Amino acid sequence: MANKFAGEIERMQSDKTLTTVPETGGQQTGEKVTVPTMSAVDDTATVGDLDIPFDKRVRKQILNDVEATKLSSDIKEIVQDDGVLGDRELFTWKWLRYIFGEPMTLECVGDEYEQTAYEAKTLISIYITLIDDVGEQLDDKTTFWELAKTAYPEVEPDWERDDINSNYARSIKRVWTALMDRLRSSPRFEEFRETFMFNLRHNVQAMEYAQQSSNSRALMNPEETWHYDTQAIGLYLFWGIDLMFSPSFERSDFREFRRVVYNLQPMWRLGNWIITWEREVYEHDYSAGIFVEAINQGVIDETDLVRLEEGELDPEEVITRIKSSGIVEQFIADWKRRRDELYERDFGMTSLDSDKMVAMMEWLMQSHFATEGYR
Repeated sequence: MANKFAGEIERMQSDKTLTTVPETGGQQTGEKVTVPTMSAVDDTATVGDLDIPFDKRVRKQILNDVEATKLSSDIKEIVQDDGVLGDRELFTWKWLRYIFGEPMTLECVGDEYEQTAYEAKTLISIYITLIDDVGEQLDDKTTFWELAKTAYPEVEPDWERDDINSNYARSIKRVWTALMDRLRSSPRFEEFRETFMFNLRHNVQAMEYAQQSSNSRALMNPEETWHYDTQAIGLYLFWGIDLMFSPSFERSDFREFRRVVYNLQPMWRLGNWIITWEREVYEHDYSAGIFVEAINQGVIDETDLVRLEEGELDPEEVITRIKSSGIVEQFIADWKRRRDELYERDFGMTSLDSDKMVAMMEWLMQSHFATEGYR
């Protein structure tokens, strides 16, 4: 588990705005920036300012731990399913199983339920990956909405429907069945089921937003990106599963638990944006908030994205522009501020320690650094 650092986060408000001046040179140096869902920032920070231990030794240890992670026979069979999941490196699935094991499991999960909870969280992450693939990579709306029916009440996907992708239908059915088998075995399934499904529908909505914004870049604005892309993280789902397997969790803590998770999801998303954005320039994936803010500031524009996709603009030029703008440093400062303020905040829970939940975000950042380029 990551070491405890000082800090806490202010509660995000829908009308909160950021006004800041980048401290590093760029095309828009000195311009005021408005980012409605970022906390107010007047400074910048580097990754080194986060005080998260990371060096070659840490990287090697995390990579070794991932490689040593064992998948259950059921999950291994699912992820090696040729034509849908089997074309991905096994490392990706081991990493998911690894992070959703002890490092990202709430302390209230009963010892006798730990392994089942680990597997259930791995399965929901596989489910999300598959549904997202259908919508974003295949751009198959018919298959997407048919199979996304799993998230909605009183409807069932027509797994045998003739006009949907049969390979994805078969794989998603297998994953969903395996997931629900495990969740139904939990002692508090019925108690938290409706909230879990509510959050799953939010996740599906976030996937639809990603599809819409890729087709209409007008949707790539700071307000909507922060609102929807943060939901796509799925932390409510992962830790909602933990609660199902937690006999000792006090129901009176549920309100504050939800508030903690609401504040931590942006940290996960910020960390992902900070670490992966350079690679995504080459992958032509411009959904990250860093690209959205670069457009917002005028560092790049939509024409640049078209030129990138058509090979008329060198990706390194875009990377250089964004690096010199100070945007990345602003995002790092925002992550740090959220963490530091969260550590100072007392949520008053009796069955969970919010500091340990924040520390998991630090550990996750560490893991992202270690495995970037491997997943």
